[in-house]
Amino acid sequence: MLSIDTVLQSVFGLQQFRPRQREIISDVLAGHDVVCVMPTGAGKSLCFQLPAVMVKGVTLVVSPLISLMADQVAQLRRMKIPALLLNSSLTFDQQRQITAELHRGFQGLLYVAPERFAAPSFQNLLPKLSTKLFVVDEAHCVSFWGHDFRPDYLTLADVRKKLGSPVTMSLTATATPQVRRDIVDMLALRDPKMHVTGFDRPNLAYSARRIESEVEKDAEIVRYLRSQKGSGIVYCSTRKAVEAVAELLHEKFPERTVAAYHAGMENAVRKNSQARFMSKPDSIAVATNAFGMGINKPDIRFVIHYNLPGSVEAYYQEAGRAGRDGAPADCFLLFGTRDLRTQEFFIDKIGDNNPALKDSDVSRLQVHSRRKLGLMKSYAENYRCRRRQILDYFGETTPIANCRCDVCSHIAQPRWQPSRDGRPRPSRRSEAPQLAPNLAVPYSSGPALAAARIKSAPQFNETKTRSPKAPLSDAPLDASATLRFERLKKVRRQLADAQQWPAFCIMHDSTLKEVARRSPATIRELALIKGIGDKKAVHFGPALLKALQD
Repeated sequence: MLSIDTVLQSVFGLQQFRPRQREIISDVLAGHDVVCVMPTGAGKSLCFQLPAVMVKGVTLVVSPLISLMADQVAQLRRMKIPALLLNSSLTFDQQRQITAELHRGFQGLLYVAPERFAAPSFQNLLPKLSTKLFVVDEAHCVSFWGHDFRPDYLTLADVRKKLGSPVTMSLTATATPQVRRDIVDMLALRDPKMHVTGFDRPNLAYSARRIESEVEKDAEIVRYLRSQKGSGIVYCSTRKAVEAVAELLHEKFPERTVAAYHAGMENAVRKNSQARFMSKPDSIAVATNAFGMGINKPDIRFVIHYNLPGSVEAYYQEAGRAGRDGAPADCFLLFGTRDLRTQEFFIDKIGDNNPALKDSDVSRLQVHSRRKLGLMKSYAENYRCRRRQILDYFGETTPIANCRCDVCSHIAQPRWQPSRDGRPRPSRRSEAPQLAPNLAVPYSSGPALAAARIKSAPQFNETKTRSPKAPLSDAPLDASATLRFERLKKVRRQLADAQQWPAFCIMHDSTLKEVARRSPATIRELALIKGIGDKKAVHFGPALLKALQD
């Protein structure tokens, strides 16, 4: 048998292992079950892909991340490693072809989604597979205490038995000691080797700031992005926030690629957004947590959370997509009271779309989720080393040095001032820490510049001060306005396709309906409608007005 170093170099084209990869792979090849807790970007995939090449037979990989499956299968095939995937993204004919190949004795890596095991035809196929290695990715999903519990994962212990109890490897980037115990118990692992490589990401500079107003949040993000030219992700907790922030950044940074992403968008549009973010330098993704699982873009220089996440695990995983190349990166958390109410709303909705959960399970999950939300709130509000708080949460005692978080970066400044009774009290600076020194860049007058441009456009023949914009009407459209709205929607789609944007980034439906209702005849009349900025009036106005005139 070839050595693991030979396979690493000749098959994977790598010269050396990352920390702990050699030990993990050696344990798997020695026949031990393994629990691997390794941060995002630390090389978990190689820990099962390399053994899969050496043990032959089938390595069955369970993952809930459909986009990640496709990426990994494509990458493996480029290295001439046999790999298949079987999930809902395939057509019926494609699934039938894959099943036929499995019946013919396929050997290699087979990626499947956990719900695949509910299909009787696939269950009947399991004993016929020559499964040498069973891999459970995102293994925290098996635990009620995990931040993303999935009932489908509860069947995996039975699946393992049907496969003949092969060597089993479970992997996750986020697992507290309790979750690690659940993984062992729920998967019925046999005296597994536990590899926890550490949760510390020294290259990440964590910051948190309480901001109640969305207007102030917008200004804070714009100030930062004016000085930060690298790629990054802005996470929002709702689809509405994604669309609003994406629209803002489209307007403020027309020279940069801004890609919106949420589950309510058409699949083709989501794929296009992800592809543009991955391929363009200095690109910005504005997304819900549906984006990013398995995203391998090493040069992400910042992750901004526009809203408070629901748990420290979720925050750590999402923020951890920054700086995968090891270079310094920023992780900013903006939070307010409204964010807590949003997360509490999500908690109340647990179980609504999952009939498999019992009432007792729903209650249990809601209790755990509220506890996790409380700990996330504590992380955001406590003026204490951010890295230390994260490590404490995951039960890690590693000493910290050279921390660049917002708390530690102010150590050189006096953080405490004496009170009248002699006890220390927080200084004003510690009560409201800034995100980072580079966020102090003055907010440039983008709207003023746009106004100057729009006044010089040939469509504008007057220099009077603009009137205040009237609020959008919510009255239903009459028959004529409805026809105009449908025509405008077609033009909006054409404009969006030309820019490779989602349609809402051109104009929201509510604004487009107001255009249809008022039927403006000039660019200036169009610009007076709320929701249409000066730049949009100039860039998209001629096409919209032509549609109305036609």
